[in-house]
Amino acid sequence: MFLFTLFACKKTETEQVDIGLDYYPTSTAFFKVFQVVSLVFNNFTESVDTFQYFIKETIVGDYEVETETRTSVLDQKKLQLADPFWTDIKAWSFQKDKFTVEENKNNLPKIVLIFPIKSGISWNSNTRNSLEKEDYTITSQGSESILGKTFENTITVEKFDETDPLQLNTEIGEEMYAPGVGLIYLYEKRVKRFTTGEATDTPVDSGFVLTKQLIEYGQQ
Repeated sequence: MFLFTLFACKKTETEQVDIGLDYYPTSTAFFKVFQVVSLVFNNFTESVDTFQYFIKETIVGDYEVETETRTSVLDQKKLQLADPFWTDIKAWSFQKDKFTVEENKNNLPKIVLIFPIKSGISWNSNTRNSLEKEDYTITSQGSESILGKTFENTITVEKFDETDPLQLNTEIGEEMYAPGVGLIYLYEKRVKRFTTGEATDTPVDSGFVLTKQLIEYGQQ
């Protein structure tokens, strides 16, 4: 009986705990294609311009940065709706361990995920740069439908959500991740409204709304 109990304890101690590492895949040649729609509010022309295009991101391998291994990236390509050819755009890098995922875009490192994945957990995304504190929070876990495709066990990360009482300045940002896929959805709204407050005055908006949705992914 003692031997059986000891064996059972050892088996329990060696069981692997899922901390959510597969919410950010890192395998070389893994790619994703996103559909992007950007609305730009021009306060000078008082117009709204709509831009639609596709972004393809492919993990291209690892490289060394001061004795640390950093996975390099997301070779990025852009395709305009009226253009049959993909064009290269600026690549970026990321580093992932058992505690965090750090993305480095335009030499600005940000912590976009932390492990273990848990609803309600928050962290300062700017820990590794000199910007002011900006808390990210995992707000929900469930299933989401993106452009007709359903992803199970997704998480939603709220990056910022600030709206003043008069709706003159709105900043909303969130991302969704799916296990085995990574980022599947991004939404950012940064719009400032200009108005004199007069009843006859037409408010003028300045800023943008960006939506990025996954349409394809896989291994090349």
